[in-house]
Amino acid sequence: MKSLDAGGVDLIVNLLHSDNPTSQSNAASLLARLVLAFPDSIPKIVDSGVIQVLLCLLSEQKDVSVRASAAEALESLSLKSEKAKQAIIDSQGMQILIGGVVAPSKEGVQGEWGQALQKHSAFALANISGGMSALIIHLAELSHSPRLAAPVPDILGSLAYVLMVFKTSHDEEPFKLTKVEGILVALLKPRDNKLVQDRILEAMAGLYGNPHLSTAINESDAKRVLVGLITMATGDAQEYLILSLVQLSTEEVTVWDALGRRDGIQILISALGLSSEQHQEYAVEMLAILTEQVDDSKWAITAAGGIPPLVQLVESGSVKAREVATNILANLGSHSEDVRACVVSSGAIPAFVWLLKHGGAKAQEAAADALIKLVQDADPATINQLSVLLYGDPPSSKVHVIKVLGHILGVASCDDLVDQGGAANTGLRSLVQILNSSNEKTQEYTASVLADLFNHRQDICDSLATDEVINPCIQLLTSNAQGTGTQGIATQGIATQGIATQSARALGALSRPTKSTNKMSYMVHGDVKPLIELAKTSSVDSAETAMDPLANLLSDPKVAAEALAEDVVSAITKVLEEGSLEGKKNASRALSQLLRHFPVGDVLTGGGQCRFAVLALVESLNAMDTGSSDAADVLEAVSLLSRMKQVRNSSYSPWYALSEVPSGLEPLVRCLCEGQVKMQDKAIEILSRLSGEQPIRLGDLLLSYSRSIGALANRVVKSRSLEVTVGGTALLICAIKLHKARSMDILDRSGCMKSLIYALVDMVKQNSSPYSPELEIKTSRTYRDRSAFRAGDEFYVPDPGTVLGGTVALWLLCLISSSHSENKSTVMEAGGLEILLDKLARHTNNELAEFEDSEGTWIGTALAAVLFQDYKIVSSPMTMHFVHSLAALLKSDEVTERFFAAQAFASIAFHRDKGINLAIANSGAVAGLVTLIGHSESDMPNLIALSEEFSLAKNPDLVVLDNLFQIDEVKSGSVARKTIPLLVDLLKPMPDRSGAPSSTVRLLIQIADGNDTNKQLMAEAGVLDALNKYLSLSPQDLVEATISELLRILFTNHDLIRYGAAISCMNQLIAVLHLGSRNARLSAARALIELFYADNIRDNELSIQAIQPLAAMLDAHSESEQEAALCALIKLTSDSNTKTSMLAEVEGNPVHSLSSILFSGSTLKLKCDAAELCRVLFGNSKFREIRIASECSEPLILLMQSESEKAVEAAVCAFERLLDDERLLEIKSRHDFISMLVALVSGSNYRLIEASISALIKLGKDRTPRKLDMVNAGIIDKCLELLPTASSSLCALIAELFRILTNSSVISKSSVALKIVEPLFTVLLRKDFGLWGHHSALQALVNILEKPHSLSALKLSPSQVIEPLTSFLESPSQAIQQLGAELLSHLLAQEHFKKDITTRNAIAPLVHLAGLGIFNIQKTAIKALESISFSWPKAVYEAGGIVEISKVLVQNNPLPPVDLWESAAVVLSNILRSDSGYYLRVPADALVKMLYSTAENTIKAALNALIVQEKTDASSAELMAEAGAIDALLDLLRSHRCEELAARLLEALFNNTRIRESKASKYSIAPLSQYLLDPQTKSQTGKLLAALALGDLSQHEGLARASVSVSACRALVSLLEDQPTEEMKMVSVCALQNFVVRSRSNRKAVAEAGGVLVIQELVMSPDPELAGQASMLIKFLFSNHTLQEYVSPELIRSLTAALERELWSAATVNEEVLRTILVLFSNFQKLHISEAATLCIPHLVTALRSGSETAQDITLTTLCLLKHSWSTMPLDVSKSQAMVTAEAIPILQKLMKCCPASFPERVESLLSSLPGCLTVTINRANNLRQVLGGTNAFCRLTIGHGPPRRTKVVNHSTSPEWKEAFTWAFDVPPKGQKLHIVCRNKSTFGKSTLGKITIQIDKIVNEGLHSGVFNLSHHDKDGCVKEGTERTLELEVTWSHRVE
Repeated sequence: MKSLDAGGVDLIVNLLHSDNPTSQSNAASLLARLVLAFPDSIPKIVDSGVIQVLLCLLSEQKDVSVRASAAEALESLSLKSEKAKQAIIDSQGMQILIGGVVAPSKEGVQGEWGQALQKHSAFALANISGGMSALIIHLAELSHSPRLAAPVPDILGSLAYVLMVFKTSHDEEPFKLTKVEGILVALLKPRDNKLVQDRILEAMAGLYGNPHLSTAINESDAKRVLVGLITMATGDAQEYLILSLVQLSTEEVTVWDALGRRDGIQILISALGLSSEQHQEYAVEMLAILTEQVDDSKWAITAAGGIPPLVQLVESGSVKAREVATNILANLGSHSEDVRACVVSSGAIPAFVWLLKHGGAKAQEAAADALIKLVQDADPATINQLSVLLYGDPPSSKVHVIKVLGHILGVASCDDLVDQGGAANTGLRSLVQILNSSNEKTQEYTASVLADLFNHRQDICDSLATDEVINPCIQLLTSNAQGTGTQGIATQGIATQGIATQSARALGALSRPTKSTNKMSYMVHGDVKPLIELAKTSSVDSAETAMDPLANLLSDPKVAAEALAEDVVSAITKVLEEGSLEGKKNASRALSQLLRHFPVGDVLTGGGQCRFAVLALVESLNAMDTGSSDAADVLEAVSLLSRMKQVRNSSYSPWYALSEVPSGLEPLVRCLCEGQVKMQDKAIEILSRLSGEQPIRLGDLLLSYSRSIGALANRVVKSRSLEVTVGGTALLICAIKLHKARSMDILDRSGCMKSLIYALVDMVKQNSSPYSPELEIKTSRTYRDRSAFRAGDEFYVPDPGTVLGGTVALWLLCLISSSHSENKSTVMEAGGLEILLDKLARHTNNELAEFEDSEGTWIGTALAAVLFQDYKIVSSPMTMHFVHSLAALLKSDEVTERFFAAQAFASIAFHRDKGINLAIANSGAVAGLVTLIGHSESDMPNLIALSEEFSLAKNPDLVVLDNLFQIDEVKSGSVARKTIPLLVDLLKPMPDRSGAPSSTVRLLIQIADGNDTNKQLMAEAGVLDALNKYLSLSPQDLVEATISELLRILFTNHDLIRYGAAISCMNQLIAVLHLGSRNARLSAARALIELFYADNIRDNELSIQAIQPLAAMLDAHSESEQEAALCALIKLTSDSNTKTSMLAEVEGNPVHSLSSILFSGSTLKLKCDAAELCRVLFGNSKFREIRIASECSEPLILLMQSESEKAVEAAVCAFERLLDDERLLEIKSRHDFISMLVALVSGSNYRLIEASISALIKLGKDRTPRKLDMVNAGIIDKCLELLPTASSSLCALIAELFRILTNSSVISKSSVALKIVEPLFTVLLRKDFGLWGHHSALQALVNILEKPHSLSALKLSPSQVIEPLTSFLESPSQAIQQLGAELLSHLLAQEHFKKDITTRNAIAPLVHLAGLGIFNIQKTAIKALESISFSWPKAVYEAGGIVEISKVLVQNNPLPPVDLWESAAVVLSNILRSDSGYYLRVPADALVKMLYSTAENTIKAALNALIVQEKTDASSAELMAEAGAIDALLDLLRSHRCEELAARLLEALFNNTRIRESKASKYSIAPLSQYLLDPQTKSQTGKLLAALALGDLSQHEGLARASVSVSACRALVSLLEDQPTEEMKMVSVCALQNFVVRSRSNRKAVAEAGGVLVIQELVMSPDPELAGQASMLIKFLFSNHTLQEYVSPELIRSLTAALERELWSAATVNEEVLRTILVLFSNFQKLHISEAATLCIPHLVTALRSGSETAQDITLTTLCLLKHSWSTMPLDVSKSQAMVTAEAIPILQKLMKCCPASFPERVESLLSSLPGCLTVTINRANNLRQVLGGTNAFCRLTIGHGPPRRTKVVNHSTSPEWKEAFTWAFDVPPKGQKLHIVCRNKSTFGKSTLGKITIQIDKIVNEGLHSGVFNLSHHDKDGCVKEGTERTLELEVTWSHRVE
């Protein structure tokens, strides 16, 4: 660092500047290292200018080491310093570094220095860009940028290098490679620059080939290969591949689609035959990709002939091509049999075999895989070739050959494999011999192949299990076992263990038991100790491999004894614990074999070992096929273990293992489901022993394996083993008790339910005898105390070994029978009833009681109870036989027996078979049943639980008694009389039967209800006293309630109410209402209802005390309480206003209570009563004003749906009273109450009908949706049905409803409304129909018939309708008059009404009504006249219609309504349109008013009349204007209505000079202008007329000068811009001329609106007149300097073009255009120097040539004007104009000869100023003889002092001919100069003059031509003319604008 500070930086810089490359390189490298070591010195280094020096070294063509070191230094600086980065960027270093990256490839630099240059340059760029990823993005974007920092190839080359060397690092930020790919694809073009294309492909190769990048790109491998193919391809193929790559990268297509499918395949296959190996490799790699991805490509390759080239590649291609081609052929072979055959027929198999021998490792592997896929038969030639390869030297590795040979042998037939001498047998023996190879890997792989072969081909094992095959395998085990010590094979290497393992696998396959008997002898007599040693090795894999053959060999007792002696059990347990599934399976088989040969105690010596063995054996079942013998052996072993009481020297029972580990039960259940019969029986035997320990777990497992249920049922049915049947039954109980419904469903679907029931019944029958020999243990009588198979929260299932089979069967029958009635029938069919009856009979007779199974008795009784739930069983004759036995059981001392006997009676009695129930009643069972009344559930909880499980009754005693006393004979017979005292005795308090009173009261209620005799008997027995005593003692709520209910029943006998005790009962019941419980209050209220029937009770003052509690009961939650309270209150208040008032004064809100009742889901009776009470309350306005009252509407609506007419009537009446409150009319409901009310408008209940219609009227007012609902519900049809028979009041009510309904237009125009019309007309004829009815009916008819379609459907004739309506027009009621007129107006809308003669009679009255001045009547009358005037316009006129209607139209104070005025206008319009003769009869002011109508026809009629009046009488125009016609017409134009007529009338008005002078005219300019500017104006005629109107206005000087005329100018310009017609153009241009000629403001307005350009276009119009007018307009616009800023050469151009067009088209000259050009040049001198002026001159020349005299005059003036400016113009411009004007020289010369007197001066002035050419043509000379010598003549020509010209010398001729022309060009004519021509002779003695001629040039300029024969004058020396023969010279002199 000190060295750097002391000048080290300067020293390094100096070294960098040296000329020595080595010094420069070392200095740069030193700088790079210093920067990395001392980053603090970087600022000083940067400031020293090192960056620039380094960049210079890098950019120059220096030594590569210098450049690489400079790049390294730049990399270091950019890595450590931001300042250095910026310095590099500022010095254009990015471009230089990019050049450094690509320099090696561009310059061909090789070696490490070139690589270093690339690397350091690239990393320097990465440092500057922010990392390699950022650099990639930057270079990609830079290559696509329009502003390139370096050449595109260099940028792309740098990008390619960076993509190639990029590696992923944690510092790099993720970036989108798809963006880079997209840029490269966008740059790639088929026919692009070769270098650019190569660089793009290099970049793509780097992108797709870099493993760090390609993973983020779709189809990167395919794209990489495509890039390679593109690089190698040329021409069309390359272009095709480029397009494929672009499509693959830019579109979501597959490689197959991108390549064009078969077309691409063809290109790839064609590339296989190319000489370039790399090209072949790319092509074959792409084919490989296609075959792996797309199945169709395989067939495409085959169809395109690709298989032979691929086979050729396998034989002669490169290493990579061979490998890939082999894989492709393998894929092709797997496509289909046809393709495989093609591959095989192409010689692929020999090629692959050859590749196995000579190919590399990968090629050999590929060839082996291909052969395995292709070879499907054991071809002897192939087998022989492979056998030869096994014994030959190459290949070095025999693994792939062995693999292929093993595959081929696997497909060989059994005969070929076992036939000695055959190729397959030879190949197999070759493999066996290879086992003796010295190569351990070969030995291992061979053993593996043989093992696979023997495992898959068991058919050959019998024949091949010989010493020749087995001994080599055993020898491998033996040789590898020698010298291994006690550890055996465990001490050997990996290869040795592998050999032993594979050998053991082969032996395992060979040793599997088959039908062959000699095979095992080979195995047994061999040495199996190596297998045992291998099994005992520490390697689990080796041990379980040896376990397979050992498990097979242990079936031999000798081998088993030897293995047991060698402690093979430890190896077995180890494999069972640690091995794989297959290993555990084999170990389980081995252990099973040992257990079959030896006692369990000899095999398993300890409790832990036994526990593990049990669990392991059970677990091994998971890996076995349940149908295999192995699984059977394992299950047998488990069964053996399950029978053991305990292990030797241990108290542990092996069977406890499964109880401790419930997961071990699942394999056993699976065996039960899937195994054979023996296995199922074993599984049942095993699992049933757990039914007492794991019932829930067993039930879950059995249900999870649904097939197990069916299997159990099947074995119970079919097995003859008691152990199996009892065990299966116990297991079924486990499943059914856990999930009864599911289990029953499974049994039903299994189809064995019936047979199962038969089997169970048979079990019961067989085990019913007390001397059954199959009974193992007889259960004690205390068995029933085990909570009925329940213990706590879990159920208990008996152990089948300790329970009678019959008892278990009974239990299962109970469960099955309780699930479905069909099962009960099946039990009966199977004889179950007989067996149960016999069992009960024996028990009740006490025969053999000491031997009887007591549990079986009550379980059998429970089964009987379950069976009797089916009516079919009860109805069988057997049932009657059960009555005696069951009645006897009711006398038993055992509660259980009595309980289930009652259950059986309950099931029987429930069916209410009268005969059987009478038998029960007469059997004496009632007394026994009474003894069960009142016992609590706590006394017998287990019995209640069982009842629930079997779906039996909870209180069977009450069920039986209840059903018995429902029989009238029993209720009224002696049984009841005997029972009543017993029941009354139970009313006494008894501590042990606390529930007896409530049950007793209920039974008394049942007995008393409906039987007055029994009521009287009860009263005589002291029931009333007992009940009152109970009530006074405040008993329990339930008892209090039942007592009150009993009192209610008693008081239904009105004879009892008459007694004085009734009052006391009422007082007691009212006390209950105040103080009792809810149930008690309910019962008391019901009892009071019965009491209140009596007037004496109801009128008693004490009854008032019931109002308050009854009102309070309205808020009860019980419907029963509410109903009782309502009924009681209705009884009390229905006839008493006083009590009703008292009800309103009680605490609380009765309306709220009623609302709650109505809103609740109460019964119909309750709601009906509530509605009835609401009707009473809502009659009082105070109740209606309560907010809660409105909420009652919804429940009342619901109540309307009731089927009870009384309830509906009450609800409707209450609802109708509610609607008297206006607030309630907006009622909303989720129910269609409208339909409900409509439905009630029928029948004979007129009170209900009127209430319903009144409600509908109130609801429908101003509420259209509700009206629609009414109509949709059919109210109209229902009312129409009532009309014929209804009273007048009901008819009026219906008419009012119709009026309300038809006020809605939706209803009035519907088809259903038409039904009303004729009936209403009929009702109107009724004499008793009042004014209210008339009004309602007429309004309804108006509402309907105002709709056109309703009128069209009217079937009444005009005379039937119109004549009656005439009377209503004269009614004293104005409302009826109006309705009559309105109805008439609607009727007259029909054509047949209009044309009918009857209608004409109504015109006069209507006209009269129209003149009354009452707007409403006027409106209807005029509306009617509007219809009539179409058909009878003359009659309207004759009735004074025009006068009356005109008055309405012009009426101002007050103004008539708009619709009235419009109708009047229509009437007048109809009259006018009927006859044009009426045009002059209508006042003008009325017509003008009609212009404001909204009806277009009215406006048209008025306009036509006004136009006629204007044409007829000119003075009428002023009247129209005074009436406001102009404003009205302008409004029409604004609104675009009747535009043409309005504009025509307006133009006619403005054509009147007097109207133009009015103020309205001035104010019309702006609206007209706006009309033209309005984009909505579409009428071309209207625009034309508006423009004409503006033209008329422009003729008035004052209007043209007005400020508002500016808008007119803009509008006219806009009109010209909008592609108008030719006529409109002419009109607009003329109008603009008038405007601009009088106002400068208008000129500016035209210019600002763009008019100059528009007019320029018009100047070029093909219409000469229009072009002339446009030119004139331009002349007016630019007649002064007002618009000098708008003057441009374009004006001249346009005028020039117009001039040219007319000259070409019509050969005429437009003088106006010429005048305009002259004006422009005269007023704006700046135009003289424009190019347009120069271009205009040729056309001026043409006009001068072809134009008239006037045109020539204007043109000469214009040209002279331009000529005067030449002196002030730039020289080039003036010269150009002069040259162009010179074209006019011939014309000017012609004009000089004949032209008007005013022309010559200007013509001469022009000629004297124009450039031209003087051409002198010397033709010949004559008479040039000389005295001496010959004549050698030539002429010499001179002008002024200019250089002379001379002709050629003509020798020896006196009449020489030259015919030579000489031309002089002059910018201006040489004024005053002369042309001198001297003819001379050339001789030896010199030159002599022959003569000369002098010609004045000015004359030639004006005349143009001077020719002829001129005399040569000859002078002597003294100047005198010599005389002699005349010498002449023939010549021609011309002045023209060009050289001739």
